[in-house]
Amino acid sequence: MRRNKNYGRKDNNRRGRGRPHHRGRRNPTQAAESGNLRERIAVESGHLVMIDQFMLANQQFISSIQEVIDEDPSKKDEIVRKFGGDVVDLDPGTYRIARDPFKFTIVVHPEETEFDQETLDKESSSAEGTVYVDTRCLAMIDRELLDDSELLVKYQELWFAGQDKACRDLIRDNGGAVRYGFNRHGDELGVHKLDDCVCLWPDVA
Repeated sequence: MRRNKNYGRKDNNRRGRGRPHHRGRRNPTQAAESGNLRERIAVESGHLVMIDQFMLANQQFISSIQEVIDEDPSKKDEIVRKFGGDVVDLDPGTYRIARDPFKFTIVVHPEETEFDQETLDKESSSAEGTVYVDTRCLAMIDRELLDDSELLVKYQELWFAGQDKACRDLIRDNGGAVRYGFNRHGDELGVHKLDDCVCLWPDVA
């Protein structure tokens, strides 16, 4: 169900044209830290959705969401999980992201607090669910955005036009965030709660 002919599509030729070959030696730690400083997630509804970027363009996913648009919002949680994502309850507010690409951890934490990856105590966290990342990019958005049919249609149009970056920018422009660069064969991330933070790391090799 999650597989699609667009999965794994490469656009290296477009991104790399005319750029120096040494670009590939970019320090991944610096890149992650740069993204951590820039991006914020606005969670107004109190519910954070984490899902593979493609699912927001998947017609089956969009149709399923539209079918329950007037029902209890929790119905959307069931659909998100059916399509490989997860929904976690968080206090409304603005959140930042701390990602360590070498420890394979992502922590979504309140904007006003600093989070030190070195102090992450996995043993004290509670397991919440699982997220499957098939296209090397994880989208994190407020659940309320799933009510915006026009936004999802716009995202879908951009996706199938091959405008991956525009898709990520659309998410960011609407208070969400993305993290990319996962395993090209796919990743299965465990979702955990630790106090007022959401933590993700691979539970399965």
